[in-house]
Parts: sequence; structure tokens; C-alpha cells
Amino acid sequence: MNLKIKKYILLILIALFAESCSVSKGVVKSDYSKESNYHYILAVEAEYSQNWNEALKHLELTLKEDPDSVYLMTEISELYMKMNRIDDAVRTSEEAVRRSPDYEPALSILAYLYSSQRKFQKAISIYEKLIKTNPDKIQNYIHLAYQYSMNNEFNKALASLKKAIALDPENVMARYSMGRLYVETKEYNKAVEELQKTVELNPSFWDAYNLMGLAYESLGDADKAISSYEESIKMNFHNAEIKKRLSVLYLKKEKINEAVGLLNETSKADPGDLEVHGMLAKIYVDNRLYEEAERELNVIISAQPKNATVLLTLGKILAFLQKYDEAVKQFEKLEELLPENPDVLIPFGQLYLQKKDYDRAEEKFRQVLTLHPENDEVFFNLAVVYEKTQRFSEMFSCLKKTLDINPDNVQALNYLGYSYAERGLNLDEALGLIQKAVKLDPESGYIRDSLGWVYFKKGMYTEALIEIKKAAETDGNDPVILEHLGDVYLKLDNKDAAQEAWKKSLEFSEKEEGLKERIEKKIKDLKQ
Repeated sequence: MNLKIKKYILLILIALFAESCSVSKGVVKSDYSKESNYHYILAVEAEYSQNWNEALKHLELTLKEDPDSVYLMTEISELYMKMNRIDDAVRTSEEAVRRSPDYEPALSILAYLYSSQRKFQKAISIYEKLIKTNPDKIQNYIHLAYQYSMNNEFNKALASLKKAIALDPENVMARYSMGRLYVETKEYNKAVEELQKTVELNPSFWDAYNLMGLAYESLGDADKAISSYEESIKMNFHNAEIKKRLSVLYLKKEKINEAVGLLNETSKADPGDLEVHGMLAKIYVDNRLYEEAERELNVIISAQPKNATVLLTLGKILAFLQKYDEAVKQFEKLEELLPENPDVLIPFGQLYLQKKDYDRAEEKFRQVLTLHPENDEVFFNLAVVYEKTQRFSEMFSCLKKTLDINPDNVQALNYLGYSYAERGLNLDEALGLIQKAVKLDPESGYIRDSLGWVYFKKGMYTEALIEIKKAAETDGNDPVILEHLGDVYLKLDNKDAAQEAWKKSLEFSEKEEGLKERIEKKIKDLKQ
């Protein structure tokens, strides 16, 4: 600041100080010393520089010159508020009000302080007194309404705001406060009406758009909620919480790119916002973008290395990406955090299954059984281990045990039925098992394929074709389903369709061990 200008401002401050301090308890004073003025100016300078301790020191020295000055007490109270010394601020304001019960600035500050301490009834009493003293001051009605609402006295809050609006129908804060009150009382249509009036009066009132978005969300109108939040962000681009709400709405409307873009912008503005990284990770997982999900989860883990939920999700993603050694490390950390926890041990065993480390997979599953001997999921996974290690008698026993514990275990119904069908065993029982699985999960292409395969084994080729075609519509990139489709076409003497299905199966043959050689032999035999 230019020194000359600063000098003039300080001279004005001296004059204002002398005038404001000259009335104490109704007595006009004119004998303020140069030292008093000097300390007050130093206090103002220190406060301007946000040197609160220095400002307080000089204000206290000024107060010594006039220990009855409620003006100075109020100034000191405000300074205590800036220093977050709330108890001192309350004490000083209470003393000011004791000395001058009708001094409005001290009363206003004290009411605010009581509210911050959740002493709403005390704040209410002060605002009611201020309104009696000055019934035309709209701001006090608004403050009083807020205290009433915080004290769950919503009808009184509404009455106070109606008085404020009656005094000035175009008061923006009164309209906004009324809208906020209606949101609190879940009268969302009324809230929207008041908030629309608010933004008509002040189109740049971004928080009114926020509340309007919340009201529209509660009314189930996602499109209008989105529009409201978008308007808010135009004016307050850095509001992370609204961006998060907006991104959730974008996801509901299947606007994936918009949601991801908004969350990435939020993350760039505040890389430490772990909630945003978690939201991005979930979007990526839901859309099978596992490498992107891994990146976001690693950010969270770097800040929260013992976050079990994130470690578990990261471990599963790494397993899916076939980064088995890294996945094992995550599960080892999890086991340290949550020893003997089936929610850790079961996916850990499944990881070893994927890794084809069947001994360790079995070890993890048996660990769970020692703690939870009736866990159907564990018996099912053990059945998979036994199938992979060609221990078929134990496989069948585990699948039957799974269904004894949980007759509606869809995976076990399908696996046992399909295993029977593959071996040409108990085909009627297999059909019943898989038909039950279809009823429980009618959208699963894999279960539809199993049903078609039982029909195939029973020589019911037309029925088999219907079910396997349904399976291919759902999971058209699965090589086994496509192989089965070709097999059925061959039985129906449609060799061209059979060859087409088998060739398509070859495109995905890396997903299934031994399938490439099997399909190539079928195509070769077909041509002979």
C-alpha cells in the first residue's frame, strides 16, 4: 500500500476510534490519550496483517485507558473468535452485554457464539431481544429462524422467515433461508419454489443452486438436479462435494465419461481427496477397466496402507490382471490385519486357484473350514480344487455337501449338473439341478449353456440349440459356449454353422486350456 494513502487511512481510523469509544455507559468522553490512540492504531495494523497476538496485546492496552468501553470489549471478542479462543470470546462478550445490555454489536456476537456452542436457546433469547429493539432489521429474523431450526422448532423458524419476507419480499437471504428450511423439513416442492425465487433475485447465488439440486434429487428428478448442480459449478468450480454428487447423477444417467471427467478434475484440484479416488476406482471396476482401477486404489493404499477394504479390492483386481505375485503380497498384508477371516482366506484361496497353486488353495480353504465348518462357499471352492487335480470323487462329495448346506447355491447346482452331463452320468438329476439354477439366475449365459449341454447329452438337440444360442447371446466371447454351439449344429447336420461357431471359438481359445487343439481337430475331421 502507498505510504501516503496508508497514513490517511490511519488518521481516519484514529477519528473513528475516538468517536466510537467516546460513548461508554452513556457518558461522553474526550480525554483519550495519544498513547491510547497509538495502541489502537497498532492493533488495527496488526489485525490487518493477521498478527492476532500482537493485535490483542495492543487492544488490551487500549482497554486499560477505558476499562468500561463495550466497543473495545466487542472488538477484543471478535479478535478472540479469529484466534479460535471461543471461551474467551464468550466471556468478553458476556461482560460487554452485562455492562451495556442493549449494545447491539455485543449482543449479535454473543448470539453467534452461543450458536457455535450449540446453545441455541440462549442465542434465540438474544435474537428475540434484538428484534424487539429493532423490529425492522431483517437479518435478525433470518438468524432467529436458523436458531429455531437448529433447535428443531421448525414452525417458529418458518414464522420468523415469513416476517422477514413480509418486510422485504425480495430479500435474497430470506428467500434462500426459507428454501433451506423446506429442504430440512423435506417439503421439496416448496423448497424448489423458494430457491428459484432466490436465483431469480441473485443469479450468481451458487449455493442456492446446490440446495435446489438436492431438492430435485429428493424428488427423483435427476435431470433437473443435474442442471442445478451444473449451474452451481459454473460459478464455484472448485466445490468438490457438488462435483461428487453430480458425478453420481451422471452415472445414474449412464454418462460415464462425464462422471470420470468431473472426478478427474476434482482429483487434480485436490490429489489428497481419497473419496474421489475411491469413486473413480469403483467406476473403473464396474466398467472392467482394471488397470485404471489399480492406479486409483494404489493412491489410496499409499495414504492408508492398512485399509482392508481397499487391499482386498486391489488384490482381486491384480489377480484378474494375472499379476499374481503382487496380488499375493496384498493378501498377505490383509491376513496380517485380519487373521482367520473367511472374507480374506476365501479370495486368497481363489487367487491360488487362478495361479494353479492348488496345494496352497486347498490350504486356505481348509483354514476356513476349521473356523466355519458349514461354509458352503468353501466346500464349493474345494470342489473346484479337486476337479483341477482330478480328484473327482472328492469333487462330487464337496459339491453335494455345498448343496446340503445351501440348496440354492447357484454355482454348485450348475457345477454338479454340468459335471454329471460331461461324464454322461445321472442326466435326469443333472437336468433338474440346472433347471433350478436357471430359475435362480435366468440371465447367466454359463448356466444356459449347461442346460443346453444336458439336453445335448440326452439327445435333445433342438432344445439344446435353443438354450446354447441364448447363452451365446449373453456370453458370445466364451470359447466353450461357442464350441458347444458348433457341436449342436453338427448334430443337426448344419456343418457350415458348426464350422463358423468353432472358428469363432478359436478366436478366444487362449481362455481355455486345451481348447485350441480340440477345436482344430473337430474342424479337420469335418473336412474329411
